[in-house]
Amino acid sequence: MSRGSEALRVAVVSTPHIKTPPEGYGGCEAVAGGLVEELVRRGHEVTLFATNDSHTSATLQWFASALPRGPYGHQGYREIIHLAHALGHGRYDLVLNHCVQAVPILEVYREAPALTTLHYRPQILADFPHLSYVAVSRRQAALCREAGLNVLGVVYNGIDPTPYRVVPEKEDYLLWIGRFHFNKGPDLAIEVAERLGARLLLAAPPPPEDQEQFFATRVRPRLRGRIEWIGGVEGEAKYRLFERARCTLCPVRWEEPFGLVMIESMASGTPVVAFRRGSIPEIVVDGVTGFIVDDVEGMAAAIERIGAINPQACRQRVEQCFTTRTMTDGYLKLAASLSPSIAHALSAERTPSWP
Repeated sequence: MSRGSEALRVAVVSTPHIKTPPEGYGGCEAVAGGLVEELVRRGHEVTLFATNDSHTSATLQWFASALPRGPYGHQGYREIIHLAHALGHGRYDLVLNHCVQAVPILEVYREAPALTTLHYRPQILADFPHLSYVAVSRRQAALCREAGLNVLGVVYNGIDPTPYRVVPEKEDYLLWIGRFHFNKGPDLAIEVAERLGARLLLAAPPPPEDQEQFFATRVRPRLRGRIEWIGGVEGEAKYRLFERARCTLCPVRWEEPFGLVMIESMASGTPVVAFRRGSIPEIVVDGVTGFIVDDVEGMAAAIERIGAINPQACRQRVEQCFTTRTMTDGYLKLAASLSPSIAHALSAERTPSWP
């Protein structure tokens, strides 16, 4: 912190489901982890509530009963237990909550301003519309406000682009990365690759229980020849996979709230070809960092033109709009609007230069 500024005591409540930050897939946990590291870098006193195998520069706390091997199996129950214990653990100036299903706990919490990030919108939020929410895209904010939620503002998710490299030579494969869910369209990515006779790498862990039939009928029978499922990827393997891809496909079937995959791809200088749904027109600049299309036919045609995209333009887009520094600025600005004491503490803050 700069001279004259005051350190905030911040509780960042990640999920009790997987480690923070995640090694592979895990959007909520990736965002929470990035926020923690940037807040610590700025000199704030941060406690991260997450799983016991998480890694952080902050103080780490976890609760055994909320972990996946604890006594409660349902994800929502574990989030409620996790957040309730976190709020009772100490005194804070600010709570940044990423356990979206646990919002009922915040109905009775009055000790500090609390912001809940809308990584998705479970039905339970309808009973607590007046709490303070942060949307991760303008499109999501509009939909949530139409549903009556008190969305204070939009803060785009951010990443540290440092581990991602822009390499001059790409390999001849298309990439789809995420989780095997109908909404994410892995079967549509396969259809595009089949139309082009192109190699496609599907990077994802095994399907969750509720998507096993979808995977068994729409994905597994088509895994042959140039269509490969390579499993989940983590760390350096994920970075290298993004860097070498010809492009990343996002043929989503839902109103995608954000989509970290897109900014990870662009940070690697790899363009994105995606359907015109949800946040995608806010993240991908059509014709500059990739192409936005409306259907499978359009996606196949766009891939044929992917050589026109400058990899450096993709990287610059992330550095300008989607870093952890920019994301943290957004959260602190919203927090300051809720609390004069937070506004005062931040009034003299000078963010250290980006390494």
